[in-house]
Amino acid sequence: MRYNTLGSSSLVVSEIALGCAQFSDQFTKTRKTEADMIAIMHHALACGITLWDTAPSYGDGYSETMVGRALKGRRERVVLATKITYGHTSPEMVRRSCEESLRRLDTDYIDLLQVHWPSDKEENYMTVATIAMLIKEGKVRAAGVSNFNIAQTEEALCVCPIASNQLPYALVWRYDEPLFEFCGRNNVSVLAYSPLGEGILTGRYDETTTFPPGDVRNHCVFFRPQVMPRALKVTAAVRQVAEKHGVTPAQVAINWVARQPHITSTIVGSSSLEQVTQNAAAVAWEMDDEDRALLRAASDDYHATAPRFAHMWDE
Repeated sequence: MRYNTLGSSSLVVSEIALGCAQFSDQFTKTRKTEADMIAIMHHALACGITLWDTAPSYGDGYSETMVGRALKGRRERVVLATKITYGHTSPEMVRRSCEESLRRLDTDYIDLLQVHWPSDKEENYMTVATIAMLIKEGKVRAAGVSNFNIAQTEEALCVCPIASNQLPYALVWRYDEPLFEFCGRNNVSVLAYSPLGEGILTGRYDETTTFPPGDVRNHCVFFRPQVMPRALKVTAAVRQVAEKHGVTPAQVAINWVARQPHITSTIVGSSSLEQVTQNAAAVAWEMDDEDRALLRAASDDYHATAPRFAHMWDE
């Protein structure tokens, strides 16, 4: 596991981050036991995954609560990232959101407090300015944004140093690459989320796959009839590289994202101890030029032919 400095901050983070959205029933409508969730988080730390990313909106605070319980006796070893919920833009609401997160996380400081989704220019300004005040008060160590475009990131940088921008990135979702270059020029780290394309790149699904009611993938663009056949061609290339190196398709997809320019850490969820181990090991091997060319060609073809949506979950 490599460790990188997070943008302009003093935080040092693992190149693989633990996505904590699954520690709630928001996405699959099923919930693991508390003991199972805590075991997953403890195993992630044992595997060298020190950046944990959560949010108040994940299970209406349940994910933060579980993370807080897992942190007991381990707080100093974890770089803890959470977010301000969309719409909580006034100074009072930002402060209240931060205080509620501190309470659920059972800690007296948050390492990285991110604006989860952008609002309008004035509201973004107020949110970031309030986070800057929380940094001065010692409740937050660094400010970050999430899903901000170039103009919005630039505006945020005028308010206070922005350590990171959390953005979706995968072989089937490369629309933000110009933004990555802007972030790199301005010492803003990119935290990449959804590197598996909501699972389409794992090789576990085909065109007959269906999901139960309430599963977030029912709203994911990659599983739509007009998109899935094209996305599965990328998955086929991923599987080819996986077979060559004796790794899983998921490890190929994660490795590809983690090794792209300007990516400081790649956020991956884990639903079992085995997945944690595999995700941590995804960066323990290297592709060759032939592998990268094959994947890039498949990805380029997908982006040239597949319809484009505003978000992975565009409805």
